[in-house]
Amino acid sequence: MDKASKGPRGTRRRVPGAGAPTEANEGKRLLGLVESEIIPRLVRAYGSQSPAAPALPAIRPPDVEAFAHALLERSQDNACDLLAAHCARGVPLEAIYLQLFAPAARYLGELWETDLMNFSQVTLCVWRLQSLLHDLSPSFRADSSGAQRESAERRILLGTLPNQQHTFGLSILSEFFRRDGWVVLSIPAPEPGEIQGTLSKHWFDVLALSASMDGEVDDLGKTIKAARRTSQNPRLAVMVGGPLFLREPELAVVVGADAMSVDAPHALAMADQLIWARQEIRMN
Repeated sequence: MDKASKGPRGTRRRVPGAGAPTEANEGKRLLGLVESEIIPRLVRAYGSQSPAAPALPAIRPPDVEAFAHALLERSQDNACDLLAAHCARGVPLEAIYLQLFAPAARYLGELWETDLMNFSQVTLCVWRLQSLLHDLSPSFRADSSGAQRESAERRILLGTLPNQQHTFGLSILSEFFRRDGWVVLSIPAPEPGEIQGTLSKHWFDVLALSASMDGEVDDLGKTIKAARRTSQNPRLAVMVGGPLFLREPELAVVVGADAMSVDAPHALAMADQLIWARQEIRMN
């Protein structure tokens, strides 16, 4: 972002050394991903309930704050105990993602914005959320609400631009695509040229790239052009998302993408639509 010296909600932070990678820059980027990308995706992922569905056990704001503060402790045992207690009383994984993880990440962002948490604490808490996500992944994927469709294999490459250090959002997106039956390769912090090299060696139907900073627009456009040029698939579909495009969706056209997604369910629908459109072109 050109607003690299601002917190998640525009709070200006002191950044020593213009353009230099600092703890403030890294913390802002990390929480930009967590608050601007992960939270909206999780909120929309399971935002609607069937009118006939039974009421779910509620996770209240005090529960969220207790969980967030437990993530800050020296040991994560208390956070794990709180999570286990919610599961034991019947809270489904969808609600754990929606009502606990996402609000806790938002609350941690507020602590960072108000200087009540430092960079090391941010990194630790997000690493612990990532660890819990990994532990829940098998059950989350097995708990699909619908049977996976019998269709041709669908392959997607997920990535960011180089030098992205914190990629919790990409991990969440990977979970949703795998749950939907996609073959997923995720490269959360690629080396320069790694995305293009991977596309030249392996077939992918869709390339999905996430960006958060205004300063990434030029590099993203160059990456997409190079990806199309080197891809084994001459009809490679390119989709973009992340905090940058949530703020300025018109930039999807500027960087040369075929589509822009606002959340995980929208990304799934757009990816399938892009594949279908290319199949129609091929048949015609």
